[in-house]
Amino acid sequence: MIQKNQNHILELILDQGHVPVSYISSLLRTLQAAIREVAVSSENTRSYFDKQPQPTLVLISIVSGEQISMCLGFEDPINKKILPTLSENTFSTFLDKLSEFVMSLPQPSLWGGAARKSSTNPETEMSNRMDQVYAELRRAKKVNLKFKTRSIEIEGDRFEIF
Repeated sequence: MIQKNQNHILELILDQGHVPVSYISSLLRTLQAAIREVAVSSENTRSYFDKQPQPTLVLISIVSGEQISMCLGFEDPINKKILPTLSENTFSTFLDKLSEFVMSLPQPSLWGGAARKSSTNPETEMSNRMDQVYAELRRAKKVNLKFKTRSIEIEGDRFEIF
């Protein structure tokens, strides 16, 4: 769904066409909070949030059918232009942080995927956000996060990075 010239877009694909509005609302709120946490915590992107009004995470497009595809990016709130550098740096770091978080979780069995929350990881705002995102994503039948050539697919306990 992402066009070739849009390397600054994070695409979220839900593998079902009919999803409760309450789930979409909760998912987007959770994603927005985690992505903003990544943006304000990273040295590469923190300066964008030092000035007012701060950049806004926007839903650039949504396409539905058998799947729902939502494309996200950061926008300048004044001139309404997409901020490709902020979006690229934030989404790349977000996927890194989510992957690191899930990989740090204990595996419940030889055949199971990652369990929720690691008891060995100290609680930080970032780990709390990633735990919330992971929990929301796991509620969907199957979900895929795509950014540039990277992809994270979650289906129940299965977590794959491409």
